[in-house]
Amino acid sequence: MAKFQNSIRRGTVNYHEFGNPDQPTVLCLHGLGGNGLYSFGELIPYLCKDFHVIILDNPGHGKTAPLPKEEDYLFSNLAAWVDQVVDRIIDGPFYIMGHSWGADIALHYTRFYPDNVAGLILLDGAFTFPHNQPEMSFDYAYTGWNDYMDRSIFNSEKEIFEEYRIYARQWDIQKERYAASLFTKTPDGKFELIVSKFSVLAIVKAFFKEPFREAYPFIKAPTLLIHAAHPKSLEQARIEGVRQLSEHIENLSVQSLENAMHMIQWDEPEMTSHSIIQWLNKK
Repeated sequence: MAKFQNSIRRGTVNYHEFGNPDQPTVLCLHGLGGNGLYSFGELIPYLCKDFHVIILDNPGHGKTAPLPKEEDYLFSNLAAWVDQVVDRIIDGPFYIMGHSWGADIALHYTRFYPDNVAGLILLDGAFTFPHNQPEMSFDYAYTGWNDYMDRSIFNSEKEIFEEYRIYARQWDIQKERYAASLFTKTPDGKFELIVSKFSVLAIVKAFFKEPFREAYPFIKAPTLLIHAAHPKSLEQARIEGVRQLSEHIENLSVQSLENAMHMIQWDEPEMTSHSIIQWLNKK
């Protein structure tokens, strides 16, 4: 693994590189509240054998500088931010992969910078939240994330692990390291998320201002969606999301992981990686 920081017009970006730079490049974008290794660390042992993998810490997350204005977190502006990074570290077309919020960024990047994208990979994102979930009004989502940020202050790492183990079917020491990496220790000895409430709530607003479905008609790149099958309460939202994708994206592949929750790369790392590799090798 090689770890880098690079300066772009909007601050410093932190990223990790794995594999041979002469192999096809896969750029990875993580989910809201996370960081690059938290989202993709479980996939690296499988992907780095045949691909050059670059994992970013998105703005305001991990060790990447936050953006100063609320509108900076709109997906159209995040796509421009990603393109500044791409211009510094990637030569030629590449594959772009995102999980959750990162999938929405990847989708919008593919919309606005189609010539750079050889293929788009969506990991359980950019097809249900929030617009295909009837209960997910703006007020519901905004209040939920606001409350989540307020209560995400812990007295110990043990408390962090108890909170985050619900996101995985199997818990282990490596996932404890991933979870701990999302937090910083305050002067009074407590642990709080590295990402700020300002950034999180700006991102929640962006989901409603620039819906994923508005990007679909512009996507011409081959697209792979790998999604969770749990919780079952989201099944209708998944069906509707896949229908919308299929209506607009001609070259679309979809796979459901029957034993996975939202963190599919934690619950089924080998199967997720196999699906990605198999799809990439056909391109």
